[in-house]
Amino acid sequence: MNEQRPSGAQEDKQNRKERLHVVEVSGGRPGQWTFDVLDQDRWCGLTEEEKKAERHRAIKRRQNRRRAQRIRESGPRDVYTPAQIGDRDGWRCVICHSTVDRTFRSPHPCSPSVHHLVEIMAGGTDTLDNVALAHLFCNSDSHTWGQKAPAAARERLADRVLYGKHGPGRRNRTPGADAIALAAQIMGDIDG
Repeated sequence: MNEQRPSGAQEDKQNRKERLHVVEVSGGRPGQWTFDVLDQDRWCGLTEEEKKAERHRAIKRRQNRRRAQRIRESGPRDVYTPAQIGDRDGWRCVICHSTVDRTFRSPHPCSPSVHHLVEIMAGGTDTLDNVALAHLFCNSDSHTWGQKAPAAARERLADRVLYGKHGPGRRNRTPGADAIALAAQIMGDIDG
């Protein structure tokens, strides 16, 4: 029996069909979202864990669309990279005032990220005069828990480097030599 393999275009079309969204957010608010099931057959074939992941992806798509819309509505937008912002800011975190190492990559807490001084949600623009360099953890922590004094921000960043994310047994973890050295460097940085 001679079986024919699908061509590249047919294979792409099939992959796209399989990747179509199963659910979309139809309304609600955080913690009380309502969802529309777009493909009932695929939805019924998913496990509870896969359904939870699909709902999470639908929420993230909605949040990303709303953020993109706010950015478009806030006015002009500049094109920049974290490296350009780092060179401009001298590779210092605007929140904790310690050195940002350009070699770290996301999701490492010390990786460079772009911090909006006036948040997009609060009407800030996505322009060079409204952005600064920050550690990824400092940036996300400031949005979650509010601004802190530089010393407190450095302490929280060092704690995250030593013990990792929250969870059971977090303080029982033994940090490695690299983590201890990095935490000591973060705590030793002097306000620049």
